[in-house]
Amino acid sequence: MQPQKIVDLTGDSEDNDSSTQPRGGRGSGTEEVSQGPLLEKSKRKHRRLQQIKNFFHERGIATGHLSDNHRFSTSQLSALTQAEQSILLCNPSTLLFNTTISDRGWGCGYRNCQMLISSLMHQAPVSRMPTETVPQVRQLQEMLELSWRDGYDRDGADQLDHRAMGTRKWIGTTEIYCILAHLGVRSHIVDFHCATAADGSHSALFSWVVDYFTATGERFANKHPLYMQHQGHSRTVVGVDLSDDVCLLVFDPDVDVAPGGPVKLSKFKLPLGRTRRSKQFQILYVDDDCFSQAAPKQIASQRIP
Repeated sequence: MQPQKIVDLTGDSEDNDSSTQPRGGRGSGTEEVSQGPLLEKSKRKHRRLQQIKNFFHERGIATGHLSDNHRFSTSQLSALTQAEQSILLCNPSTLLFNTTISDRGWGCGYRNCQMLISSLMHQAPVSRMPTETVPQVRQLQEMLELSWRDGYDRDGADQLDHRAMGTRKWIGTTEIYCILAHLGVRSHIVDFHCATAADGSHSALFSWVVDYFTATGERFANKHPLYMQHQGHSRTVVGVDLSDDVCLLVFDPDVDVAPGGPVKLSKFKLPLGRTRRSKQFQILYVDDDCFSQAAPKQIASQRIP
């Protein structure tokens, strides 16, 4: 495969989907908050995390990697869709990580990277994982800088001035590639550079994702989720709904899903028509043998069509 120029899709978003929470910055004003509400909020977060740990414990899934800003998993999504025979999902250990007030507006790439790593941690030990938990954003930023020092994606490193730690710089597909490479994981990028349907939607993207999840023919495909980038935002594709109106099932880091509350499947669905809002998409995926070979330092992509 000949190296293709990787298009930067981390610019201003063309997706004004009202179902996602705003990614813009917050006001600069300050507000005094009493300790009472803050303490109660902390207790609620602890109770939510404990609910999730109990859910996993009942199913024999390790919980050492859980953190306070993850709200849902593909295992819970499976429980929600047990009666839906048309739904295929990725690794059941994949966790949804949400952006927080500290990284809302720029942190979606890092949060989706956490989702992918949460799945990878259940396949095999990640050789250079700094902790037994899913790395936090600052740790991911450090890994990105270390990968640049090792010679990965020199052009991308130059564009970001070789600095990510402590910044609010947006990252995209190539930066996720570099972080995974630092962890000893080889990934691949597919570039859907233009719409392929007459109505301006990305039918080739949908066909590729459906093929990815249907390769095994099982409800849980035992595959890792897909990192999906489009202009200004990224999401994690965790499955497909093959009913009459085919939809991708996505974990969006800007959409908070609280455990214990009413959760509808529609919250995770991305229909084909909504892809008209973006000109280009990129998919990053990892193979089953992603730990067997070192990632090339020069990033190449497969271009479709």
